[in-house]
Amino acid sequence: MTISLEELAARLDRVESELALHRLAHDYCIGADHRDLPRWESVWTADAVWEAGPDHVMTGIEAIRSAVREQWETFPVMQHATANHTVEVAGATATGRSDLVLLLQLPDLRWVVGGGTYEDGYRRGEDGRWRIAHRRVVRPFDLAPLAASDGAGHVTEDGTYVGGLEIAESEV
Repeated sequence: MTISLEELAARLDRVESELALHRLAHDYCIGADHRDLPRWESVWTADAVWEAGPDHVMTGIEAIRSAVREQWETFPVMQHATANHTVEVAGATATGRSDLVLLLQLPDLRWVVGGGTYEDGYRRGEDGRWRIAHRRVVRPFDLAPLAASDGAGHVTEDGTYVGGLEIAESEV
């Protein structure tokens, strides 16, 4: 089987695009969870739409930035985990879907477990980078808050983790 250079270039572009889109999904979670605003902003197009819920639709990077800052003020700790990420690339646009599990610590140190599915529209910019142009949360769920555990830790205002379970050296 002979493959032309054009066919090989198209296949390579598809593979590189899929890898970049998977990395984009990771950068979204890392940016949110580690309060890394430059990383968070880098995943969105300037005109992006983020539909976090029917009553929570943010349009444009300024509104999206404001919304994540509000989340950071509300929840001392956030931990996103996405799985089952699939993408379909069509030139300079793509669609994707991933499942989400989210752990949120409330100010009183109790925890909420939630999640859902992200349905995404992606766009490749003139710089060649893929970004989220539209993200919609579907099938959301939240479980009732869990009681604060005896060993629960938390993140202080300066970002330091405090607490947690201590393991005796003899148990290691």
